[in-house]
Amino acid sequence: MKNLSTALTVLALFSATINGSPMLRQEAEASSCTLSGTYKSGTDISSCSTLTIGTLTVPAGVTLDLSKAKTGANIKISGTVTFGEKKWAGPLVLLGGTNLKVSGSGTLDGQGA
Repeated sequence: MKNLSTALTVLALFSATINGSPMLRQEAEASSCTLSGTYKSGTDISSCSTLTIGTLTVPAGVTLDLSKAKTGANIKISGTVTFGEKKWAGPLVLLGGTNLKVSGSGTLDGQGA
């Protein structure tokens, strides 16, 4: 019984690790999305009317791609976005769209890049 309990605990922790730390969480309310955790290249933000960027880590050599933002989207940087260290051509951030509003009191930390 103890082995079964241990196995279930490990499975629950593994599942929480995978499902509990989403990099992009989309909420039903007016296409509101949140980026947090570790950024994954290719994340689709095209349906987000409001995109909140919380505490986010962008791996070294990866561009934070916001180029497919929805027309009229509000992009709010509320946390610290930390970019991994690596010598590369970049860019660290790619932003594109029409009638975008970018705001917030967050920080982009290139760690000297």
